[in-house]
Amino acid sequence: MLLTADGVRRRIPVAAVERIDVHGPKGRRLTVVLTGSEPVAYRLRCRSGPAVREFAQALQRALPVRDAAEPRTDGAVLVTEEPLARAVPNRARQLWWGLGSAYVLVLVLLIVTDAGVVPVLLWVAAPEAIGGGGFGVHVGWKVVREAWGMRTRGITVEGRLQRSHWYEGVEQYTYAYVDKQGERRELTTSTAGGDPAEITYDPAHPATAQAGTGTTGWLVFGAVLILLLGPLLLAGLSFVVVGVTALVF
Repeated sequence: MLLTADGVRRRIPVAAVERIDVHGPKGRRLTVVLTGSEPVAYRLRCRSGPAVREFAQALQRALPVRDAAEPRTDGAVLVTEEPLARAVPNRARQLWWGLGSAYVLVLVLLIVTDAGVVPVLLWVAAPEAIGGGGFGVHVGWKVVREAWGMRTRGITVEGRLQRSHWYEGVEQYTYAYVDKQGERRELTTSTAGGDPAEITYDPAHPATAQAGTGTTGWLVFGAVLILLLGPLLLAGLSFVVVGVTALVF
């Protein structure tokens, strides 16, 4: 039996348990009493009363039948304890909560201080502009970086067709290839179809691969994304500056 409480996971053999008690409001408290001349008890509070009763009944059925005069082993000796690692706070979540709280606070202050319609509207539009522009720039930069890596240091190997399937009306082909480290990898693409086919991959990032050797189209596509959505990101940042400036001055 495993009991986790107060940052400790305890492994309790059934042989170390004297009895199980269910008590408290709605039967949501569980007490595990160990064997021994000086019994040790562990108490837990659970959310579901029926679950506690079901667990207690199942464990009660598993307990060995003991004679009242039978000497009891010290159950605490049989229990092993394992301290649990402290949960690491989610920094990204804390950052987003902080930014969201600050955004709402500034919006409220802009309205309360009567900063004007234009700063309020720009402040409201800022997250959409920053989110859309930032996402586009991120995707564009990733496409350019991967395509440039394959263009400058890519290795072309032979890929063997393993299978094909249809996805959203487009036929997809899965090829297997072996990188220079001897590791077998797979690439799923819709731009090939022959067997064998040329597969180009980046040795610095072997999971980055494409069918064929051409990278110009991907470089152009990534650059267009950055050029089109970069101004949207800059506009969103300028909206933030206007809102903060209107609030301060």
